[in-house]
Amino acid sequence: MAAVLSPAPSLRPAPTGWRAPAPRPALRVVEGGLSPRAMAPVYRRRRLVAVLVLVTVLVVGAQLLQAAGGVAARWSAPAPATIEGPTVVVEADAGDTLWTLARRVRPAGDVRPAVEAMLAERGDAGLEVGDRVRVPLG
Repeated sequence: MAAVLSPAPSLRPAPTGWRAPAPRPALRVVEGGLSPRAMAPVYRRRRLVAVLVLVTVLVVGAQLLQAAGGVAARWSAPAPATIEGPTVVVEADAGDTLWTLARRVRPAGDVRPAVEAMLAERGDAGLEVGDRVRVPLG
């Protein structure tokens, strides 16, 4: 059952000098439409679809977060490596770099492997006066 509003004609004449309010629409009953009992299966299907969409969005969102976490883990700095083989512990002085420390232990020859090993062990940690740094001998 449904209701439709339609304007009704005014039955009383308006007094002179007075403005009448707008007429109220008359209510007419129109047959048709579905009862709440007939709509129950439709509402159940709509709720089921809404739940399925919500679950799908949550699962996809969780997978995206997990994938983003995996990407972030690959972008993060690797775990510090340890220097293998014999080493010498050198104390850093003012103005020292890893290169000067490696050159102090190896006065001749290529010091790049020693610097790379120290970088792998220390990471991006800065060098400060008094730091004790392990420098590989070989």
